[in-house]
Amino acid sequence: MREDRHDRHFATHVVPSRSAADKSTRTRLAYLDGWRGLSIALVLIGHFFPVPGINLGVLGVEFFFVLSGRLMGEILFIERYPLKKFFKRRFSRIYPALLVFVVVAMIALSGTFIAFKWKAALTALTFTYNYAGILVTRAGALDHIWSLCIEEHAYIILALISVIVSSRSRVVVLLLALALLAMANGAVSYWVFGMDYETTYWRTDVHIASILLSASICLLKADGMLPAFLRGKHVALVATICAVVLFLDQVPTPIHYLFAVPLLALAVNALDFSPRYFSGLLSSWPMATLGLWSYSLYLWQQPFYKFVYEQGSAPIPMLAAVFACAACSYYLIERPAREWLNRNW
Repeated sequence: MREDRHDRHFATHVVPSRSAADKSTRTRLAYLDGWRGLSIALVLIGHFFPVPGINLGVLGVEFFFVLSGRLMGEILFIERYPLKKFFKRRFSRIYPALLVFVVVAMIALSGTFIAFKWKAALTALTFTYNYAGILVTRAGALDHIWSLCIEEHAYIILALISVIVSSRSRVVVLLLALALLAMANGAVSYWVFGMDYETTYWRTDVHIASILLSASICLLKADGMLPAFLRGKHVALVATICAVVLFLDQVPTPIHYLFAVPLLALAVNALDFSPRYFSGLLSSWPMATLGLWSYSLYLWQQPFYKFVYEQGSAPIPMLAAVFACAACSYYLIERPAREWLNRNW
């Protein structure tokens, strides 16, 4: 999905010592593109062709989050990528396509049932929508921006940790402690205080656990500290299947985030050890291509999904429109803007 060297999916080879891990060769891993493709496929299926008994849209977002955690762990703590360049690349990767989407959607949706005004647009463009949508103003066409907000907040938090904490072993302890606190925060908010799903799980102070857990497992793997039984060739597939089962509707919501998300965090990091039939499926052209388009697809699916979900519009034409808008976004905005900014900024 990302085009330049550090905007591709890389992983550090697992080796027994930290120094070796830091110096290991980094190669593109196509199955991580496929994992991102699987993530957006789950979101699209969940929104346009919902499967009874499980919210695949919510599950797809968790696939995105644990992948982000792994990649940020590699880039910030293993590779020690310069922060100035890191944030420039994050900006060039995220912001141009987001800005165009918000502006075009605000104009195009004017007069419809999901029209929104500049205040809601501003919360999306400042990555505050996940809290503003709970406390201040809500816009259905922008509801998906809550997940982008959490990712951007996580980038800042992880970058600060990479500067403040020099010892990688201490980083792992800190990430695990923060993740456990966030998970407990979510369970207490939902079960004890009776908050609904959005009020609980749109918050960064709760949902960042998905990213932190994956980053911590990534570092344990890089330092050769991941137990052998978690490095088996079937761990990724089994952990993924178990996580999907735990995301079924009849399972209480906090259980999704207390048990299923850690399994997904383990799965995305254990892909390195998975058998060829599984990694090969993820590496296939359809999955990798979906991964390439996934950000633009995620941005543009939301308003069309709202027409299907709330107005009963036919899902197939709406999904076709999603792909058309996403292709325009990727080839005319996202990729050219990223390449230009990375060359000239």
